[in-house]
Amino acid sequence: MDTYTQKTKEWLENRFRECNPDGIYYAHQPIYGLRRGYSEIRPVKRYIITHQIMSALSHIKFDSFFDTGGAEGYKAWVASQLFSVKAISSDLSEEGCKRAREIFGVAALTADIHQLPFKNDAFDVVLCSETLEHVADLNQAMAEIIRVARKAVIITVPHEAQSVIETVIRNRVPDGHIRAFDMHSFDFLKDRYQIITGKMISPRLKKLFLHHFGKRGADIQIRLHAAFCRLTGDYENILCVILKNRACWSDKVKKNISPYSIIRFSVPFHYLAR
Repeated sequence: MDTYTQKTKEWLENRFRECNPDGIYYAHQPIYGLRRGYSEIRPVKRYIITHQIMSALSHIKFDSFFDTGGAEGYKAWVASQLFSVKAISSDLSEEGCKRAREIFGVAALTADIHQLPFKNDAFDVVLCSETLEHVADLNQAMAEIIRVARKAVIITVPHEAQSVIETVIRNRVPDGHIRAFDMHSFDFLKDRYQIITGKMISPRLKKLFLHHFGKRGADIQIRLHAAFCRLTGDYENILCVILKNRACWSDKVKKNISPYSIIRFSVPFHYLAR
């Protein structure tokens, strides 16, 4: 493991031990719903990304699902609940994997994305969400997630200015974004695979993330962001589907995934042992 990845791992181990004074685990994803102060800010933004991922999955026939960089296992759990499939999560952090097992009962193992401990074509679908912007070796990470996927890979990444990335690198921000992406970042794969890309998160609406509107308001925000990305072309995140097996994709959805079907997923507060 290279020095950068090792330092990132150490930072993540501490991050996934965080809890409030009452011992409630401070979640990375909105696992407690829209309750404020118990998970990282802007839960609706995270709901939008999760909704887009699950909507993409609704076009694919699959029986196994692997999320690399899965943090506390939220997306693997949601996928298992929505599609009744076997789902596994992994993270660079052992503490993150512990939370996945404790909170969701999701099978989770510690793994470095640069060297995944699985055979070729081990899973029908592999998810890599908001992870590639952190990795030390992008080409190696991409090769690994494609290698272990049998049918498809789903990737989400942020779209940020190069100046933002340079500032993060210069200041050595722990677990910071060290790579920039745009809608053409994965075009190099088109010679071998079918690539489907989409825009997420409208910058024109992001101030709404600061306000709390409840579940119905969150549902409306998710729908508005999708509409604004289509109408304006502006975007802050990207979703990319890489089809290794083109026959696995259907233009007709196999299951309708509404925004509310994502928002409704939540768990009770999880207390960490002291």
